[in-house]
Amino acid sequence: MRTLALLLLLTLQAANAVAETQADTSVARVVQGGRWTDGAATGAYRIVVEEVGFEHVSCRVRIQWIGSAADGRLAKPVAEQTFAELSTTFWSCGQGKQSVLVGGNVLKVQATHAYSGESCTFTARLGKPGRYQYEGCSNEKPATKAGG
Repeated sequence: MRTLALLLLLTLQAANAVAETQADTSVARVVQGGRWTDGAATGAYRIVVEEVGFEHVSCRVRIQWIGSAADGRLAKPVAEQTFAELSTTFWSCGQGKQSVLVGGNVLKVQATHAYSGESCTFTARLGKPGRYQYEGCSNEKPATKAGG
């Protein structure tokens, strides 16, 4: 009987933890701009910024390649990639209109580290669907890394 009660308690705690995790993620904003071309296919970039967490809120940034709409159909995502260099650490994205910018094929995201308070502007050069190149953080030594 004790084993069954313990198992039930652990199951309820796990379900509650999953529900809290899902509730602690919300879309903060969506920015669309720039253009991509891949052969005959064309489209625009869409950047989705989500806030994650509850005490030290960090951001998750997803890059989407949206295909051009044709014949009155809705435009659909062709590819999606998480901006891993920013999204897998404890950075909070800025809240202002200018904190996430897409100009041409360059993405810039202003962020502040959730623990140290350090500021940084993350930059990526966007390419064909599913591809981007991380160009660094404004406070890092220059080093080009391939992402996506």
